[in-house]
Parts: sequence; C-alpha cells; structure tokens
Amino acid sequence: MVTEQLEAIAAEVDEALNSGQFDLPTFPDIAVKIRDLIDDPNVSADQLVNLLTADPVIAAHIIKAANSAASSGGGARVETVRAAISRLGYRMLRNLVITVTVSKLFKAGSPIIDRKLKQLWERSRIVAASSFVIALHQRHLKPEQAMLAGMIHNLGALPLCIYADRHHPRLEADALEALLRRFSTRVGIKLLDNWHFPQEMVEVVAGYDNLQRQNESGLADYTDVVTVANLQSAGSSKFVAWQNVSAAGRLGCAPESCFSFNEDHAEQLNIAFEMLGLPTRAVTQAPAPKSAPTNAAPIKPVATETPGIMGILSRLFK
Repeated sequence: MVTEQLEAIAAEVDEALNSGQFDLPTFPDIAVKIRDLIDDPNVSADQLVNLLTADPVIAAHIIKAANSAASSGGGARVETVRAAISRLGYRMLRNLVITVTVSKLFKAGSPIIDRKLKQLWERSRIVAASSFVIALHQRHLKPEQAMLAGMIHNLGALPLCIYADRHHPRLEADALEALLRRFSTRVGIKLLDNWHFPQEMVEVVAGYDNLQRQNESGLADYTDVVTVANLQSAGSSKFVAWQNVSAAGRLGCAPESCFSFNEDHAEQLNIAFEMLGLPTRAVTQAPAPKSAPTNAAPIKPVATETPGIMGILSRLFK
C-alpha cells in the first residue's frame, strides 16, 4: 500500500514541478524587509529598531538571543532591541528573524505530517548551531552565514510536507519519508531560487549530502560546513569514517577532533542552541575513541578580538 501510495503522489509532485504548478510558500514579509534593510548600505539602526519593535514576538526573541551568549561569556545583559542589535550584528539579526518567521510555516493539520515538520525544524536548527561553531574555526568563512546555511539545508522538505497536508493528509509516515528523500533537494533548490537566496546557499541544498563532493577551489565552503554539521547532528558521528569525508579534510578537521566535536565545543554549541530556541545539553568532556587516528592535527580555533556576540564566543575557546 505504501509503495502504491508513494508512486501515485510522486507522479503528481513530479508533474507539478515540471509544469511549474508546484506551490511554494512565500518568504515571510518581515524577513524580506529585514534582508532589504541590511543589504542597504545606508540603513540606520533606527530603521531596524522601528521595524523589529513593531513585532513584540520577534523583539523578545532578539533580546533573549542577545543575552544567551552574555550568560556564558560574562557580558552584560541587554534590555532593548537597539542594544541587542549592537551585540548580535546585522547578519545574526537576519538569521534570527528568519528563524522566528519561517518557524511559523512548519505546521500541518495531519498529526503525522505536523510531527514530521516539527522534527525537521528542530534538526535544521541543530545543524545550524553546529555549522555556526564549525565556521568559527575558519578564517575565510562567516559563522553567521554558516548558521543560515545549516538552517536552510533541508528546507525543500517544507513545501513537500505542506503539499502532502493539503492534498494527502492521510499519507502514511513511511510514504512521507520516501517522498522527502526523493524530492527534497529538487524542491529546496526551487524554493531558495524563488526566495532570492544567494547561489552559495542554493549550492548547500544541492550538495551537502554528497560526502565525496569536490569543489574547484579546494577551499572549504559553506556546503562543506553543513556536510560535517549534518553528520555531527545525526547522533552517529562516532561511527562515521571521517577520513573518507572530503568536506572534513577541506575544513582541516582531523578524524579524532570530528569524533569528539560535540563534547569539545559543548559551550559554544549551547550558546548557539539558545539563540535558536533549542534546549541546551549537559556539558561533558569525552576523549576520542582509541581507534581514532592520531597523525593529523585537530582544528585550531580562530580567536580574535571582535566585539559583540563573536567576541564573547571567542573568549570561550580553550
């Protein structure tokens, strides 16, 4: 029954995609406005403050996120949107607005589909947090941009779940999983193009799950960051053959440091979790498995004297 159900719906989705009739959700209006303001070189803090304070839910989230790092890094608490913007910076502000607004799209009437959407959104934020921390170690990458890449890496699942909820609300869980595996990448590329995301973000969706992916420059990029973050967030990183993951090599991540990444960087991960509205985890220190190779150097953190949220995070590196 599941196979027949899946094939029938897959044929519908394929036809809708080929004909351009597949419905894609629109990018939230306030997220568009924030992005446009941040991209404007003449934007003022007053313009951002006025826009954000008009939405109490977003304003509260921004202030809470700004204080997440302060509680761990010794910074003073902020009480206003203006102070929160100063601490977070514009790129992080953009990410958090996207987090709050896009999260509202992850809802469905079908209990099975609604549960899956919640799981997908939680997993996307976990990958985003891990991507942020991984990029802190890369001088040529922006951690805030890496967070965005992690957040949107599997966003193609959202329109598929919305489609299933509208047209096939009794879809079985196994058929839904198979539908997502088959079409998420294709739909995700269309969605990000429709939302006018930069090409480097579209490339993340297209290539993050290719563990042997190569790139022309040989330098680590945001797709590499999300590849490793996705593997770290799956709960099975201790069993990954990291020496065979090309992204890990470009990131300079030795297998032993990949094995112990979540334990070694628990404090930074917890800060990112809090900013993204995720529960924090207990901070423990665990050694890498004895079987891990020892001939490669672990990642060295990039600790620079930078203001705001990045400065606080830099002081947490050991």
